[in-house]
Amino acid sequence: MSTSDVASGGGGSGPRVIVTPFELRDYVLLLRWLIVAALIVVAYFAIVQLGLVSKMIEIDRTHLSILVTFVFFGTSIHCGIATVGVSRELNAARRVQRVIAQNPTGFKVVDDKVVSGDGAELMPCLLTDHIRNVIIKSRTVSNEPLDHTLLMHALADGLRGRLQVGVFIVDALPKVGLIGTLIGFIFMLVPISAIKTFDPLTMKAAMSDMASGMSTALSVTLTALIASLVLKLQYYFLETGTIELHNIIAETTDLYVVPALARERAA
Repeated sequence: MSTSDVASGGGGSGPRVIVTPFELRDYVLLLRWLIVAALIVVAYFAIVQLGLVSKMIEIDRTHLSILVTFVFFGTSIHCGIATVGVSRELNAARRVQRVIAQNPTGFKVVDDKVVSGDGAELMPCLLTDHIRNVIIKSRTVSNEPLDHTLLMHALADGLRGRLQVGVFIVDALPKVGLIGTLIGFIFMLVPISAIKTFDPLTMKAAMSDMASGMSTALSVTLTALIASLVLKLQYYFLETGTIELHNIIAETTDLYVVPALARERAA
C-alpha cells in the first residue's frame, strides 16, 4: 500500500483518515515519541519484575535515584505534551501553506483573523499568527521596506522556549548523578576513618559500609545517566520537529506573504 493509499484510508473513494501524505509524515514526530514511551514502559515493568527497582531503593541511601526516576517520568510526559502540540502545528502549517500557495494575494486581517485573496480564512496556528503580525507591520510601517526578521526571531525564541525545560533537565541529571557519586564516596570513606583496630570483625564491618557507599554511588550515577540519555533522545525528536515548523513558517512568509504585501504597497 502506498503512502497516498494510507492517507486516503486505503482506497481512492474511501474516507480519508489523514488528509495528505504530508500530514502522515508530520505524525511521524508523534509516533517516534510514542515508540520511545512504549519502550520506556516495557523496560520499567521488566525492571520491576526482576526486582531491580526494590534493589535500587534498598542500596541507595541518598534516595536520589528515586528523585531522578520521578523527574524522568515527569519530563517525559512534558516532552510528550510538547510533541503533540508541535505535531498539530505542523499539520496546520501544511494546510495553511497549501491554501496560500493556491492564491498568494490579497492578504488582510479581518476581526483578528487572516483572510487570503480568495476569501478563505486561514485556520488558527502559529503560521497564521505570524502572517497576521507581518500584515499588521506592513500596514503600520508603510514607509520602510517590509522586513519580518525581528518577528522571526521572536517566533524562534518562543519555539525554543518549549525545549528549555527538557534541555535544562537533560543537562542537570548527570550532575545529580555526580552528586550521588560524591556522597557515595563519602559514605565509603567514613568507615575507614573510624577504624581503630584491625581485627577481623572491625574490618568486616568497615568493608560492608564501604560496599554500601560504593553501591549508592554507582546506583545514582547509573540511573541519572540512563535517564539523561533517554530524555535527550526524546527532546532531539522534538527539536527536529520544531526546526521543521520554523522552516515552514519562514518559507511560506518569505515566498508568498512578503512579496504579495510588497506588491500591494507598491501599487
